[in-house]
Amino acid sequence: MNGPSQKGAVMNEDLWAPHERGRATLFALLLMGAMLWPLRQHLRPADRRVDGFPLSYYPMFSKRRRQHAHVVYAVGILADDSRRRLRHSVLGSGGLNQVRHQLYRVAITEDHAQQYADALAPRLAAHPSCADLVRVEIVRGEFDLDTCLLDHRVEGTETVLATADIPRVTAAPPAFVVVETSEQVPA
Repeated sequence: MNGPSQKGAVMNEDLWAPHERGRATLFALLLMGAMLWPLRQHLRPADRRVDGFPLSYYPMFSKRRRQHAHVVYAVGILADDSRRRLRHSVLGSGGLNQVRHQLYRVAITEDHAQQYADALAPRLAAHPSCADLVRVEIVRGEFDLDTCLLDHRVEGTETVLATADIPRVTAAPPAFVVVETSEQVPA
């Protein structure tokens, strides 16, 4: 008479002690509550919604994007007044976003764009890929995101925040000259 139904019932009793079911139910309810907790953000006004770890609301995905983006970047000026955007690796250490954030912080937040340009100019003079540059400019550009992302055209307005001439080292005469003579020095 030990059929499959009786054997299953016996095994179920062997697996679960009476107090274990309560713990499992409590754990499941806590887990469900933690997963549903971020939904409370929808009840708050939009300006009071916050993003926090580990239960995040993710406003970076749900927030409405602006039509125009403001970007701070560095431009190298050549002798013929043509322009070339400088790579992030020339501007500082770290990745593209890290350098971009640092440049924005220094130029806009701290309002030290001229000091940054003055410090950047000698570094560019020593960099081989910037040998043809005569000046560096720190620029804040405003771009229409639809034009940039949909039409693949970079159009916008630019404001020059700071400028610095790149110093060029001219060949200096040697400090001393070695002259060979045929005279012998007595020992």
